[in-house]
Amino acid sequence: MFGVVGGESREEGAAPRVPWARRSAAADGFVVDELSVECSDAGEDGSHLWFTVQKRGVSTPEAARRIARALGLPPVAVGFAGRKDARAITRQRMSVEHVEPDALLAVDVPGIRIRDVQRARTKLRLGDLEGNRFHLRLDGAAESDAPRTRAALVELAEDGLPNAYGPQRFGAEGRGWEIGRLLCTGPPLAYLGAIAADDAGRTEAGLELVRRIESGSPGERRRATELGPQLGPELKAVAHALVRKRSAPPEDLVRAVPKRARSFHVSMLQAYVFNRVLARRVADGTWGTLLPGDVAAELTFGPAPRAVPTGPMWSPRMRRAEDAPAAVELEELRAVGLEPEDLGAPGGLTPRGARRPLVAELRAPECVWRDDVGALWISFELPPGSYATVVLDALGTRALSH
Repeated sequence: MFGVVGGESREEGAAPRVPWARRSAAADGFVVDELSVECSDAGEDGSHLWFTVQKRGVSTPEAARRIARALGLPPVAVGFAGRKDARAITRQRMSVEHVEPDALLAVDVPGIRIRDVQRARTKLRLGDLEGNRFHLRLDGAAESDAPRTRAALVELAEDGLPNAYGPQRFGAEGRGWEIGRLLCTGPPLAYLGAIAADDAGRTEAGLELVRRIESGSPGERRRATELGPQLGPELKAVAHALVRKRSAPPEDLVRAVPKRARSFHVSMLQAYVFNRVLARRVADGTWGTLLPGDVAAELTFGPAPRAVPTGPMWSPRMRRAEDAPAAVELEELRAVGLEPEDLGAPGGLTPRGARRPLVAELRAPECVWRDDVGALWISFELPPGSYATVVLDALGTRALSH
């Protein structure tokens, strides 16, 4: 049912097991509502604004950049709790500081609508959400498919499903995790070159910037900002740093890549190794079973809590498993050419690491046939970091038994 996602292999179920168990390719057939945390420090004297963003066809980081640009602020000025799919209609909370509500509501950016502005005393931070509710239209489904789809969703809510990262986590080619590996192991120019190669439409300018860094020519380094209009935001920051510090070694220029981007590169690597560990546990049938040495997490399925095993989001600071689970986790890290200490301080970061449940909770499932559009819609809630695409894969497999 499941293999490594975002690497050498893909989910065996990536092609749905029943022809209709796939979401619509249209943006209006995939809607995501963020389950936001309540603003605990709201107040008219707050210097921050929390607001809801509805976007379509735009990734969360890009939406934050566009809003910041419209307000004349740097990209990091706009905070958000979680990243949402660009190929969907999504609604999520963001925040910004030292901006008047009227100025924020006046922002006019294609594909983005701002509403529900609220003053607060703190910035909205990554992870400040309770989960997401997904609404998906299933292409190829008939009204007669509704009963077995509904039954399969209920079973997934009762049993849980493998908590894999979906392929979109790893970029268009599924190789984004390799950028994170290069950040951890170097060399620095290879990391910067990988960012350039991953930046569709701007690769040539990015590789030219890397060549100028490598050449060491003071004149070429001094003129690096002329490449700025052709560079993506990550390498544009590197070009500006190169002009300011023309003698800076490549190791220092890596740290000019915005921290948010470097952190995401590391998290892609951590997610990839996690998926490898999960694939091993799925293959031997223990992904939902506690083994001696496992680090457990407590999840709620139905009326009673349930202890489930966790997998590694690797860092030297992470709590480690023991015995057989520990051996699997270390083997999969080494399979991508890393040791735990390689994630100690990549690019000047200090990843904390974490334990992620191998089992995902699916909550509040719904399945309805809509006569007005002649389509089957499903809805469900997932915890932060869990993927609707993985639910669809599991749904297609379960539905065959009904």
